[in-house]
Amino acid sequence: MGIIKLAFVSLKKDMSKSIFYFLTFLLTTIFIFSFFNLTFNPYSGIHLGKDDTTFVTPIAVFVIVIAMLCVFLANNFYVSNKGKEISIILMSGASIYQLGFYLFLQVFIIMLCAIPLGLILGYLLIPTINSLFMMTFKYSGQLFYLSSQTFPATFMILAFEVMWCSMLNLGYCVRSTINSMIHDKNKIDLSGLKGPQITSKVFIVFYFVPMFLFLFVKDSTSYMFIALFGLIGISGLIKKVLPEFIRKRQRNNSLENSEDLIALGFFHSDIQKIFGLLLISLLSSVLLTCMIVYTIKQPLVSMVALMSYVSVMILMSLTIVFKIGMELSKRKGNFENLCRLGFSLGQLKRIIKKEMICFYGVILLLPLSYQIIILCNLLLRAKITFYLFLTILIIQIVPLLISYLLSMKLYKGILPTSIIMEK
Repeated sequence: MGIIKLAFVSLKKDMSKSIFYFLTFLLTTIFIFSFFNLTFNPYSGIHLGKDDTTFVTPIAVFVIVIAMLCVFLANNFYVSNKGKEISIILMSGASIYQLGFYLFLQVFIIMLCAIPLGLILGYLLIPTINSLFMMTFKYSGQLFYLSSQTFPATFMILAFEVMWCSMLNLGYCVRSTINSMIHDKNKIDLSGLKGPQITSKVFIVFYFVPMFLFLFVKDSTSYMFIALFGLIGISGLIKKVLPEFIRKRQRNNSLENSEDLIALGFFHSDIQKIFGLLLISLLSSVLLTCMIVYTIKQPLVSMVALMSYVSVMILMSLTIVFKIGMELSKRKGNFENLCRLGFSLGQLKRIIKKEMICFYGVILLLPLSYQIIILCNLLLRAKITFYLFLTILIIQIVPLLISYLLSMKLYKGILPTSIIMEK
């Protein structure tokens, strides 16, 4: 009974973090439900599985996997942030299974609220989606058409998510030790494997070569394979090239500009801690753009890819804000120390702005560097319209811009204004 009460107290205490986790699961539920209902609608002209003669099935698999990864990452961020709470429970004599139940109960309560609401909102979105298809294509079905396969397929995916989140959380409890949790160093490891050692120069070449190749590509299929090659370079830029560049800047300019030194240090910490999430975000942006381009001669499939792109970008942006919020709670002490060292409120705000501009600049500009070249090449050859060109760029930029503004607001909320006022 004490564990149950403690779980509810923890939910109330971490309300803002719980809300972000809730929103991630809510949007994932809406997206999966809407996507399945659209693809199972016989009037939409879309077919999945063996009857699919288009590119819808690979798109469906890709976007559903991305949506599930967003939930797993959000779960990882949420649970990994509870290290000190878990250590206290363990020191109080709780068993691993009681600890697992403590985490499961919190996650289950959030999911219990998010899933029904997500299904209701998904159902209410059906006429909007069908109306869009009616305006764009020859859709003759009912506006509120609900396929009998939608609920079973949605529940199967959601049940898989709940099961794996529970297993990951239990595994986190089993692997964790009191000391590692107190220091917040233990995290749910989804990979644990190191890639081959490649030099920074090779990663830079891998990044720039696709830009050159995109200019000469005439076959839409080739864009996707070249982009996959380029993603190796992008991952290397984030993991190896950028950290080396930051360390050099810190050594060269550390005495000249203390604000840049601190901002670059925070930025370095951000890209290292959110590397997996950044890579998934960049992968989604580039590949979904290539899928839209690849299916451009199939307007129906291209529309599905475009709608998937919108959903994935919203989910990824929310997950990024969620992770940033988790990290900010640990950074409050750093700002308090900076205040005691004599930094003013204006200086702290400039540090935050520089860090966030660098962070979101990387997320935005790396995929845009590929997207703009691909889209301009297609636009000049009259393969796409300017309207589609603009739409893809808006889908890429707007969610991340909103994410940047939310992160700035969350960040400024941790500034120790009381200490500054005392001075």
